Amino acid sequence: MSTLIDTLTEGIGVITWACTLTALVPGLALVLVARKARLTVALYYTAGAALLAWAQAAGYWWVAARGMAVVIAGFVAAGTYVAAWRAPGHSSPLATGAGVVGGALAGWLWRPCVGERLGDILNDASAAGPRTLGLMAVYMVGVLLPLIFLAVAPYALPAIGRALNRLPFALAGAAVGAAYAVALAIGQYDDLIGELYRISAGY
Repeated sequence: MSTLIDTLTEGIGVITWACTLTALVPGLALVLVARKARLTVALYYTAGAALLAWAQAAGYWWVAARGMAVVIAGFVAAGTYVAAWRAPGHSSPLATGAGVVGGALAGWLWRPCVGERLGDILNDASAAGPRTLGLMAVYMVGVLLPLIFLAVAPYALPAIGRALNRLPFALAGAAVGAAYAVALAIGQYDDLIGELYRISAGY
């Protein structure tokens, strides 16, 4: 139990780090766009991000984020925002697909700020699959806690839900999503990730 708590705590601890923004900001934007399916999108985004981040460390995903791969990723990213916008409810395949695919893209592109717990997960991923995948999911819940709160808050405070349902919030999410997709498609997103990583590392 202490390992799970420490892993979650470490994930929460890097929320404000610059390198975390590359996973967190696209997710927040996707949840804002998904007006009728925020919780589904948030949970599946977290799962998708954890799975791809773990799969890369374990050697099951080896596609490099360069060349035509990022051009295709840009179009796929744009599609996730359209799907989230059009999702009619929580049980919609559009909501599930937007969350899983959007999260998987984030997990693929993410350069984690490695702390002690995450370092252990990444180092042991190929040898201790189920255990490290579970720990990666716990870590990612910590990293993406703001978007999970954003999705859950309307259930606790309906006034928040009514505010988030206003068009300006969805348009703000769509604008961030469009910028994200364009940056990917033109090959600039990796430069941004590199710069944020250098900022986080204090270079």
